[in-house]
Amino acid sequence: MVVMVVIFVHCFENNILLTFSNIQNMRKLAFVLILFVSYSLKAQKDKVLLIGNTYNFEIKDGSNRNGRLDSNTADYYYINNPAIGPDRIRKMVVSKIKQIQLTKDGTFANPHYSRYLFGPSALPQPKGEVYWNNLDFEYNTLQVGVTENLSVGVGGLLLTSLFSGSAVLLPNFKYSFRINDKSHIAIGGLFLLLSGEKNFGSNVSAALPFLVYTYGNSEGNISAGAGWAHAGNSIGWAPKPTGYLAGMKRLARNWVFQGEGYLLNNTTDNSIYIATFRNIKPSSSWDFGVIRLQAGGDVFAFPLIGYTLKF
Repeated sequence: MVVMVVIFVHCFENNILLTFSNIQNMRKLAFVLILFVSYSLKAQKDKVLLIGNTYNFEIKDGSNRNGRLDSNTADYYYINNPAIGPDRIRKMVVSKIKQIQLTKDGTFANPHYSRYLFGPSALPQPKGEVYWNNLDFEYNTLQVGVTENLSVGVGGLLLTSLFSGSAVLLPNFKYSFRINDKSHIAIGGLFLLLSGEKNFGSNVSAALPFLVYTYGNSEGNISAGAGWAHAGNSIGWAPKPTGYLAGMKRLARNWVFQGEGYLLNNTTDNSIYIATFRNIKPSSSWDFGVIRLQAGGDVFAFPLIGYTLKF
């Protein structure tokens, strides 16, 4: 999305025009994503449930039931929820099943805490967790928890690429270290890979290695960190690092508030601020918010709508 582009562009004194090429790469990426989603949904349907694990059962009427699986028969799942106690669910009315964690009061845990709307927290993405995120129909990412500490992902600007006949990839990775229950540190990098030979004469790449500290847990936390941008084509390192501050707090069963701030070249003259309310369900979330961009004396603001789906 525009946030990634602005972070790299305004980290340098030079004005850089970012355009892209090779629409075939975006078509291939979309085809792979469709195959992956289809396979994930089939695997989810055929999943073997384990006694003692906690699951969310999505019912065909749109409601959800959560609890530890105690037993099951040919017709029913028998579960136990910490808040309401034993319960049973008729199998024929279940549309989706997802393994989850529950809070102490029996509420499903925040499903999307390893990242804010755009930037990372130092909390690790669980091993084996896969999610897809779309922001303003434009910025799409696919994130995978490779190990309990390492997650990787790739994104792209969909509409920009389709209309311009160009392509862009935005890979990322994050490795998290646990200090204690409420403190984590993460190192990682955001990358910008542009294929734009007809506009640049060569491909362009940029990177933003970062270090982030997070205090708190998945239900409420605050993060602070810094990154230092580097771009190819003889541009080199940015004059100063990019400062980063973010946080989130669960306000109610289905609502989380979160905010992010970026000081490009460590100055408020070039900055990005994001504030969003996130509506959460056990395996998905919607984001509604606003982004404010300042570049020198120019200030821009526009709304943001995002959707995240966990497989």
